Amino acid sequence: MELEDVTFQFLREITDDFSEVRKLGEGAFGVVYKGVTRNGEEVAVKKLKLCDANLDDKQFQTELDNLKKLQHQNIVRILGYCYEIEKKPFNLPDGSKLPQNEGCMTMQNSKIKMRKEAIATTGLQQNIDFMLGPRSNDLEFASALETSSDVLEELIVGRTEEKGTIVASLLKGMPKRFIILPIHGIGGIGKTTFARLIYNDPEFNCYSQVWVDVSQRFDLNKIHESIISQLFEKEIQANEIKMRDACLRKLLSGKKILIVLDDLWEDNQFQLQKLKDMLYHDDSEIIILVTTRSERVAERICTNLEPYKILPLTDEMCWDIIKQRSGFESRGDKEQLMSVGHEIAQKCSGVPLAARSLGFTLLSMNFDQWKRVKDSDIWNETISKDISLPNHVLASLMLSYSYMDLCLKPCFTYCGIFPKGHKIVKNDLIYQWISLDFIKPTKLLSSMQLCEKYIVQLLGLSFFQHSMSPKTSEEYNEQGTLFTMHDLVHDLAVSLLGNQILDQSKQGNTKGGSCQYALLTDCSKPLELCLSSRASLKALRFLKCGKMELHGSAFSPARYLCVLDLSECCIQKLPDSIGQLQELRKIGHLPELLGRLRNLQYLNLAHSSYLLYSFDTDDGVDIEFMGKLTKLKYLNLTANDYYPTRSLWPRRLPDALASVTGLVYLNLSGSYQLHELPGSFGKLCGLVHLDLSNCENIKGVPEALGGLTKLQYLNLSGCSGRQQGSLRGLQEAMENLTVLRYLNLGRCLKTMFGDDPVDEGNSFLALIMTLSSLEHLNLSTNWNLWSFPEAVGNLRKLHTLDLSHCLNLRKLPVSISEISSLKQLNVIGCTHLDRSTLPQLRLIKGSVLLPHFVVLPTDGQTNSNLVLLKNENPETLEISKLENVKYSEEAHGIELKGKQTIERITFEWTKGAKRCVRDIEVLTELVPPVSLKNLQLRGYNSRRFPEWMMNICKYLPNIVRVSIKELPNCKALPPLGQLPNLSELIIEQMDSIRKIYGDLYGGAGAFPKLSALRIGRMENLEEWNTTYSCGEGRSRVLVFPNLFILSLSCCPKLKLKPCPPRGNYYWGIRNCDDVISAWEARQSSSGSSFVIKGLIVQYCEKPLYEWKLLHKLPAIGSLHIEHYNSGFECSSQDIITRLNSLHSLTLRDCKSIAALPDWFGNLTNLQSLTIEDCPGIITLSESIQKLINLQYLKVSGCPELLEWCKSKENEMKLAHIQTKEYAEVTLYMEDAFAPNKPAECSSQA
Repeated sequence: MELEDVTFQFLREITDDFSEVRKLGEGAFGVVYKGVTRNGEEVAVKKLKLCDANLDDKQFQTELDNLKKLQHQNIVRILGYCYEIEKKPFNLPDGSKLPQNEGCMTMQNSKIKMRKEAIATTGLQQNIDFMLGPRSNDLEFASALETSSDVLEELIVGRTEEKGTIVASLLKGMPKRFIILPIHGIGGIGKTTFARLIYNDPEFNCYSQVWVDVSQRFDLNKIHESIISQLFEKEIQANEIKMRDACLRKLLSGKKILIVLDDLWEDNQFQLQKLKDMLYHDDSEIIILVTTRSERVAERICTNLEPYKILPLTDEMCWDIIKQRSGFESRGDKEQLMSVGHEIAQKCSGVPLAARSLGFTLLSMNFDQWKRVKDSDIWNETISKDISLPNHVLASLMLSYSYMDLCLKPCFTYCGIFPKGHKIVKNDLIYQWISLDFIKPTKLLSSMQLCEKYIVQLLGLSFFQHSMSPKTSEEYNEQGTLFTMHDLVHDLAVSLLGNQILDQSKQGNTKGGSCQYALLTDCSKPLELCLSSRASLKALRFLKCGKMELHGSAFSPARYLCVLDLSECCIQKLPDSIGQLQELRKIGHLPELLGRLRNLQYLNLAHSSYLLYSFDTDDGVDIEFMGKLTKLKYLNLTANDYYPTRSLWPRRLPDALASVTGLVYLNLSGSYQLHELPGSFGKLCGLVHLDLSNCENIKGVPEALGGLTKLQYLNLSGCSGRQQGSLRGLQEAMENLTVLRYLNLGRCLKTMFGDDPVDEGNSFLALIMTLSSLEHLNLSTNWNLWSFPEAVGNLRKLHTLDLSHCLNLRKLPVSISEISSLKQLNVIGCTHLDRSTLPQLRLIKGSVLLPHFVVLPTDGQTNSNLVLLKNENPETLEISKLENVKYSEEAHGIELKGKQTIERITFEWTKGAKRCVRDIEVLTELVPPVSLKNLQLRGYNSRRFPEWMMNICKYLPNIVRVSIKELPNCKALPPLGQLPNLSELIIEQMDSIRKIYGDLYGGAGAFPKLSALRIGRMENLEEWNTTYSCGEGRSRVLVFPNLFILSLSCCPKLKLKPCPPRGNYYWGIRNCDDVISAWEARQSSSGSSFVIKGLIVQYCEKPLYEWKLLHKLPAIGSLHIEHYNSGFECSSQDIITRLNSLHSLTLRDCKSIAALPDWFGNLTNLQSLTIEDCPGIITLSESIQKLINLQYLKVSGCPELLEWCKSKENEMKLAHIQTKEYAEVTLYMEDAFAPNKPAECSSQA
């Protein structure tokens, strides 16, 4: 039996961090602990004592060999081992060090390491099975190298000067306005990496950027669509294709754009010219980088710059890459390895791909193995018959392949079934491997854990690379990470498969010999014509088959098919021969005869278009056949966002589903129409993963959960939201779910407890705190959660706690600081939380609790703890109490600009607190990375902004949301209008701002994508000038082409001049009386130019006849008036009756309105009338009958008016109204347009 290598973190988890209560015994060389794996297996773990910091490989190997030979009644067998790299003791800001007790402290800094050995032995007592703890930390090292598609420039060897030269030449050539620069060189030389370096250069931050993977299948239409989808930030739909030429011209017009066409093979002059014509626009600055292996293609595609040939690296550069990838600097035997390593580097012939792959292969090898790699006969073999392929590169890849785990080899070669350049969906690939029986679970690791391990190894070897093109596809965003294979790696996989693969897209490969995998381009022919009699097909993909109908006997010879991929087919009906595929285990579409596929293991119908064609009009989709799929393990029925699923999905699951007892994964998220789970649901006792999120109408969930004792993942977010009280029995059900690791109860507590406050005394919360295996707990958006129990400290394995948007959460328990495993605590949107209860400085095991980081002075008061962020790179980061920074160099030292994972960041200073450093000096050093999408700035005290904010378009072109609050001294705003992707802007409590004018816009074309603008609590703001200068003394009115919401609140002095901004949006105005009334009469004639969707007015003290703003908005469609304390005087008639386009009117909480005047009958286009909490209105005048288009009437909170409406004598007056809704009490929803109540206008949001 092959020993497993597992991570040290895994051993810590199963032994409760090597706790004393788990100790079984102790000897001269180590301590033995009892471990319990996630599936309940008991094992023994022997951890070697770190007697000598230089403990070498021999001592570890000796101990391992002795255990293999040892015959002992208590040792059943050895399962695995661990030989891990860990980090040096953590240096505190004051220079002291945390203790290093047997290396139990784990740090995140991968640059500073120490060697640590651990052996876990077999069962020592009562026949407990034995395991050894993991080997060297290859997988974590690989993960650190390969966690992102972003290219980290400091890890790229030998191209810095070349990049600088190219960037300079591109910028110098820009007066020509259209540049194509081809970059060519042999396969593996680093063309894509080099292009990415240029693509990420700060000089191009102000350019719109597009990355297109072209590959060997040149498809002009796909290139076209990819560019549009990236510039337009959505996938082009079928009905838009006819307009795509015009759409592309519009998107290219007047812009600075950088486009990368990666891996171009097409050399047809006519096709290349069509490509150039498509991308040329004489009104734009367009730079196009093209990478290609072919010098001929480079010469034909270039325009005004000579093609650039990438030259091989020097041997020394290759050696640098090998050292980087093999963890060379942390090795104790590096002096011995030096000469051998140099010779291996020479064999790479200057090709980075070869050096990267070999470097990772050498990571876990000793000196003798390094020598065997150097002297291998593979270097002299001919790897491929294709003479155009660089044999020395293929030889290095072949060497890496030869040292792979035996189980990983078929997983890799199988990837040859994907076309070159194909984007491989990680989760999809994993289930294909499992379905093909490549993966067998072991005593320690499940199938999924093994797959994750193999994925990381393939990334480390550079056999997989993260896809560099944006993820715009909904399917990809749903299923996770995308990978691609380098062309040479793909060539290796195909050559290793030999006759096992049939690829119809290639000439000379049209008849499979002993074929197991097939890639077909013509599905109209019988499959038997393509295969030999010896073929035993296991996996079948169709490529570019369009809307062809499959031949009736298409699958007849594929009786042992395990994987069928129809992702590139538009087939709505499969032939009867599908029922013969008795071994089929994975399919992504649903045919009628699926019930015959008794061996099907994987069925993914997430967002499936099948629902459009196969449903019963009364009961929804017929899924009774699923009860026949007794071997099914994975079932995804996630509802489709794009189709009318509310009428298509079944109201209940079939009782027969209970016979699928092997089901491990079930996803029903978004199944709105699903009303109940069958009583037999509890028989699915093997379920590990259950997702019922957003099943708003479902009942019977608590009863169904009781028997699912193996559940590790449970998502009930938004479940039963429309069935008040239907989750009340959840507490009893969860008492049996003792192995839960992931629990999501977002938006659930109201369904369980109604509006009653939930606090630390709640028994249900107390139960959750007993689930000792929990690693992820989500209680977000539970507005009735007021406090949290101290017992949360019992969750010793908790990694993530999400309490975001719990609006009424007041405080956090002290015990949260004691959970050493906690890495993520999310309290974003907890507006009433006492921030002083957030965990402060965390030095337990050197961890930093994110995303909320509180800056505090160190014990010596000489500096701050900000340095702890240097090695953190989260997606979200909130830094508060920045006033405690002692020196601006501390901010510079965390190297924030290089943290490309960060997408959301908050900088916050405490109002009124003393500073050691001026705020502008600190913020100058905190330049965010170009990846940033959300920026929040709060409490900043300086008068000016740093240079990076005044040139924010250059530094942060990807910003989508900006929030600026509580800046008391700033008198001007940065040019945020020029941010090309800005969607939401919030400006609040800037007391020194008196005017908003052109500095915010930054020039013409401001706010091209802004959809929400909120300006609030600006008590000194007097004027908003809605025009900007466009040269030669001319000015233009500000236009919001995509604005949806404009919200102005608590700005009592504000006036807009000369007119409202143009756009088709909803406008919310709260406590801004001058915005309503202070308009000059001479300007009213221009009102017809301004068309907005709707106006929401709240807390206006001016009488209606002074609402001069309405003169400017005669075409308004919707008017909502709330908390209005004046009446409808006769003089108001002229204002209201001008609104002849008004179709919706709402009056809410207008206590002073005594009646609706007769002239309301002149609003003949009115379709909807809502009257809420207006007790003074006791009748509707006779003019209500004039409203012939009125279709909807709602009355609530108006007792006398309700009585009037319900009386028989008045029913006839309202008979023409189609829908009438009456309620005694008004249920108020959250106000999206003006989030702050008037009493809160001067308080913190």
